Amino acid sequence: MSSYGKLRRERSALMDGTMFGRRRRGPNPWKIAFFSIAYGAIALVLWQFNNIQPRVLALMGAAPTPTPGSVEYAQRGEAAYLIGDLPTAVTNYRLAAQQDPNNVNIVYELTRTLIYSNFSDVRNFKDGEESLTWSTTLAENRPESARAQAIYCYALVVNDRYEDAVRACLRAVDIDPNLADSYAFLSIAYYELQRYGAALEEAEKAVRIDPANLDGNLAYARALFYAGRSEAALQHFTQAAKVNPALEFPYYELAFLARRMAISSNDDSKFLIALSAYQEVLKRNPNNVKALTRLCQAYLEKSSRSVEDIRDARYYCETATEVDASYSPAYRWLGEVYHRSRNYEDAIDTLGKCMELEQSLPTDRRDPTCWWLRAAGMFVLGDKYCNNQVLSNGTLLPGAVQIAEDVLTWSQDQLTVTEANKVINKCASAYKGTYSTPTPVPTATVPPPPIF
Repeated sequence: MSSYGKLRRERSALMDGTMFGRRRRGPNPWKIAFFSIAYGAIALVLWQFNNIQPRVLALMGAAPTPTPGSVEYAQRGEAAYLIGDLPTAVTNYRLAAQQDPNNVNIVYELTRTLIYSNFSDVRNFKDGEESLTWSTTLAENRPESARAQAIYCYALVVNDRYEDAVRACLRAVDIDPNLADSYAFLSIAYYELQRYGAALEEAEKAVRIDPANLDGNLAYARALFYAGRSEAALQHFTQAAKVNPALEFPYYELAFLARRMAISSNDDSKFLIALSAYQEVLKRNPNNVKALTRLCQAYLEKSSRSVEDIRDARYYCETATEVDASYSPAYRWLGEVYHRSRNYEDAIDTLGKCMELEQSLPTDRRDPTCWWLRAAGMFVLGDKYCNNQVLSNGTLLPGAVQIAEDVLTWSQDQLTVTEANKVINKCASAYKGTYSTPTPVPTATVPPPPIF
């Protein structure tokens, strides 16, 4: 038999190892030289990358993407501002200001946008603080600029430094008597100082100089409302909302006035104006948690409130908590909806969530209603809720008295002081326990059944 048909395994690639590259076991000088040159070339490219890249890209017909300059960032910020995208506007204006911190126009727009962002959400309080940082540096470096002094004034107002704000705005007026913003911001400062006549006078100057000035119209509307000229105030709030329809906060100001007018005059037509303002915001963003919460609040405040209104309020508040589970005002108002509906158990839980979320806020940014209304609901449920309880897992559950005492340590709001003290006194007089009195203890009122 011929041998050509036999499988010669001793000569196969599998046998001698060449299938897996093992035939040559010693070092190959050609390979060593090749890899040395290759690694050296790579190291050279990495070392000289910044010099080589433009030349290579030029040969390929491309150029490296340059870092945007301050002007380009500012243009991006303006474009975002015009469509109401304040987070993007802030980001781009900030990048522009970082490159050119003494540019009055750039830092002015950054500061104003930070202030508007601060208005838009209670959680954005750091934007208000940042506005003061930028504007302070600008005012110090550009003392001759009316715009620098004016925007510094506005940031001072937002940070509750009203007297300092007045001085800064007056400096701006001295430098340029024709700058409408100076009078608008000065009016706001006077209003916060309860100098309402001066606030009205300065706001009137602002809109006389610039009838389309957003802050001027807002300031004038507030001053007019305080002066009892509600219809004129409504017109100027409407004008402010038209300046940039994509901005949300002017609609909230308009709706707030309309709600106040509806409550004071029992005029449902004004209530409809408020609803329309909130719906205008929801047209642009159906998941706007603030607008949903304000709709809830509006239905709850309605003078001729019906069971249907309570249900509408509950719907909008519950939707708000689903849209954004970290937005404390939604829980605050949903808690009140439950409380008014005599659903005290859910009210206590919901207001407790509000308290939990607001612990991260400065005390002047918290809503004390979450505290005292929760304590009031706990009192209604019975004596065990008046005092602290230790749960089976060792967790301390604060009682109504401790919650009421806690809010009194940081809130001077008159309604809060009154209602919190009511809870403490009722627990002391109506129930046994830590706060029992020597007098006979009356029987607690049985909680009424929930409405729905």
